[in-house]
Amino acid sequence: MKASVERLRWGLAGAAVLLLLVLAGFLSYGRYKARKVWRDFIKHTGIHVSQETDGFTYSQSMQGRTVFTLHAAKAVDHGDGTLTLHDVRVTLYSKTSTDEDHIESAVVEYDDRTKVATAAGEVHMDLQAPGALASGGAGHSAAAGDEPEGKRVIHIKTSGLVYVSKLAVSTTSQPVEFRYEGMQCTSKGAEFDSDDGRLHLLADVVMTGVVRKTPMVVHATKADLDRQANTVALLRPVAESHGHTVAAASALLHLRKDGSLEQAEGSGGVSLDAGTRHVKAAAFAGTFGVTSLPLTSKLTGDVVLTDTSAVRPMHAQASEVDASFDALGNATSVLGTGSPVVTFADRKAGSPDLAREMRGDRMLATLKPVALVGGKAGAHKSVSKLSEIHATGSAMARGESVAKATATQAAGLKSTQVFADDLRAVFDANAVPNSQLRQVFGSGHTRLKQDAPLGEQQTSSGDTLHVEFAPGAKAGDGGLEIASATQTGSVVIHSVPATRPGAAKAVVASDASAARVVYDGASSRLTLTGAAQYTQGETSLTAETIGVNQHTGDADAQGHVLATMASATAGAKPGVEPQMTHVTAARATMARATEVAEFFGTDAHPARLWQGASEVEAATLVFDQKKRSLAARPGTGGLVHAVFADTAPPSEKKPVTSAGKKPAGGLNLSQGDDRIVRVTSATLDYSDLDRAATFTGGVAVDGTSGQARAQRGVVTLNPAEAGAKPSSGQPTPFGGSVQRIVLSDDVRIAQPGRTGTGEQLVYTAADSSYVFTGTPSKPPHIVDAQQGNVTGAVLTFHSGDSTIVVSGGTPGAKQEKPGRVRTETQVKQSREK
Repeated sequence: MKASVERLRWGLAGAAVLLLLVLAGFLSYGRYKARKVWRDFIKHTGIHVSQETDGFTYSQSMQGRTVFTLHAAKAVDHGDGTLTLHDVRVTLYSKTSTDEDHIESAVVEYDDRTKVATAAGEVHMDLQAPGALASGGAGHSAAAGDEPEGKRVIHIKTSGLVYVSKLAVSTTSQPVEFRYEGMQCTSKGAEFDSDDGRLHLLADVVMTGVVRKTPMVVHATKADLDRQANTVALLRPVAESHGHTVAAASALLHLRKDGSLEQAEGSGGVSLDAGTRHVKAAAFAGTFGVTSLPLTSKLTGDVVLTDTSAVRPMHAQASEVDASFDALGNATSVLGTGSPVVTFADRKAGSPDLAREMRGDRMLATLKPVALVGGKAGAHKSVSKLSEIHATGSAMARGESVAKATATQAAGLKSTQVFADDLRAVFDANAVPNSQLRQVFGSGHTRLKQDAPLGEQQTSSGDTLHVEFAPGAKAGDGGLEIASATQTGSVVIHSVPATRPGAAKAVVASDASAARVVYDGASSRLTLTGAAQYTQGETSLTAETIGVNQHTGDADAQGHVLATMASATAGAKPGVEPQMTHVTAARATMARATEVAEFFGTDAHPARLWQGASEVEAATLVFDQKKRSLAARPGTGGLVHAVFADTAPPSEKKPVTSAGKKPAGGLNLSQGDDRIVRVTSATLDYSDLDRAATFTGGVAVDGTSGQARAQRGVVTLNPAEAGAKPSSGQPTPFGGSVQRIVLSDDVRIAQPGRTGTGEQLVYTAADSSYVFTGTPSKPPHIVDAQQGNVTGAVLTFHSGDSTIVVSGGTPGAKQEKPGRVRTETQVKQSREK
């Protein structure tokens, strides 16, 4: 997804940075210096002063080197064990350098009986910063007017300071103020414990200043600094910086000896507010480098991020979130565990919200530091931008895009969802302003689901998945258009087309399967290879390769094509299975809009259609579902071959003789209990509405014991079911028995011992009768090897007996009154064994 992890950064690691990064360093050192000064000062104020002295000065040396000097403008010994010093100034000298620390107080009272010293007025301390702070190691930024480099001083101001020697504790209930390089800290009351090395800031702790060139304010109810453990404990800390606010019920900071932050812990509920973003977690832990920049961070306990941004509202949650950072403090990785989920929306003026979501049992985000150039001096700054998200365990990614209106789809939102056991999303971190999703890799139970505005839906499942997304039309448009997708390993696809208002036909879903499926976003084409199969409604298609256009629903197939279609008729008997039509071909095309299916072969290897024992073979077969028709065409110099077979059960057979005799003679179409007619022609056009197959360009009809030739032929079939009416669905080519055959134009019949010619031959299956006609100039004529020639205007005979009925006068004869002539000729037939 295109979530910017910069938006999560404060929640994942920045909390520790803001939790008193600098406060810990200079307060701990200031406490240590103040304690040492007051201990030495009080120790040596026990010197007996016998009288009031002006310009009192005391120095102490060690191994020939002055350790400190105490000067008072006036010293008064009250004679009762108490001593008063006025305008006191103490100078402490470093043992290893020329650095000096200074402490000043207007009045100091000392009671030798109780060993208590009190500075009733203000106390000022100027303490040299240790090495790490003086070099800016903790990330401080000097303010204008502060000391020059190498002479950075910690300023401490308080009043009402009381030191109890017996307890080695210095306390004050008055405000305490610390200042260092533009940083200022105040508290109401403080307590210094010399024995355990602790400084307690008792209430209303406030720090203000600039950290790494960013203004910051820190509040805490209480702060405890432990010099021996090098820790700072804060009660209810709240840090504010550059519009960011971090708070916790309590925090514990671990410091190095140089005062830099090493570790930080927050507990009792940690929260962060950064503009429109808010992060909550039960606890926080982080580690930091020598410059106090974060190295690692960990948020635990129902981590929740919400963002109410008007541009990109977001919600994210996880049980735990771990982050790692580079030397410059840029996040390099973020790991969420405990069913992490991130959801957000991309918003753009004039467009609807585009939802984004990613989830899994575990999610690892990898970030890439990207350098930014800006500022008057061309200063360089780097930010972390998302480069990859790796989710495992029931992983899912979802995104929406805007679908523009086209001739085949409506405008609206398209949704894409990807599921896998292992899901990896790759982003372009250099995209502006946010990282852009470019690729998704999935393995293990992968599933790709796409939903379009009018209800189009496609779901595919397989073993592996690779999706590539097209770049947005322009930066920041938030589009998630699939450029290509490849899925492998027993891929199964289910597609539901659009529901269009007022459509004449109901929505018909389709299913497909293959070893490998490739989707091309530009053409919306699916290509299935390896045992490919495609099914839509009652039509199924198998081939080596099948292509399907997702917008138009058109399909094509290559290599060993097999199509199976159910023949639809209205009024069929309940519970009766529809007849199935099968087609084999070298390749095929199917157009959804025109409802035309074409099957291609060659004359040597023709496309073949069959239904039961009936079949058609031709170089090209064309089905038109709207017209409910079939057209068969040969290649160059080839022919169309058709077989009509009536394979109804014997109980449904109709009598085929006029006298109950076993068929013998005539153009016999019977063979046992089945009737089979084979037709060869140059073209075939079949209409399921008329149940008629028209053959043209020279027709040859072969029965079991005879042949017929003509220029044109029409075979009419009975309905597939009694009383059935044609309805929508695939044509029912050759389903049911032959009702009638009409041959015309130069008809010739031939069978053993008999030939005939005429202009039209009509065969009626109901009574197995043949009617042979011609023209006045060319009447029908039959030549029988045993009985001679028979000629008449109309010749009628049956395949079940040897009778030929001749109707009409002798051609060419003049008759005053045309009359009906009936001639019966007995023709002896040989019985086949």
